[in-house]
Amino acid sequence: MEQFKMRRMYKDHFYYILQNRLEYAKDYLNDTNAYLRSINFHNKVQKEFYRDKKILFILVSLLNLPTDVLRYLRYMIGVFNCRKILKEIEVLEAELKKYEG
Repeated sequence: MEQFKMRRMYKDHFYYILQNRLEYAKDYLNDTNAYLRSINFHNKVQKEFYRDKKILFILVSLLNLPTDVLRYLRYMIGVFNCRKILKEIEVLEAELKKYEG
């Protein structure tokens, strides 16, 4: 009888851990989406600014090439993390349904 109580207590504790992780994952997803949207907005502003300044755009692009490559890598890491956290949310919700059902 004691083993059943201990096992049940452990499951309850793990259930709350999963709930907290799901809440954190959803917050992280919102933050990552805001970050990616801000980068996309910045890129749109850049395109509008350099629309009629082609030579200046080329010169600035060449000058900032290493930094732009780093920014692009950060953006791609953000996209990767967004996809990863979406899958994590999906798995967490499925696992929580097992406890509820």
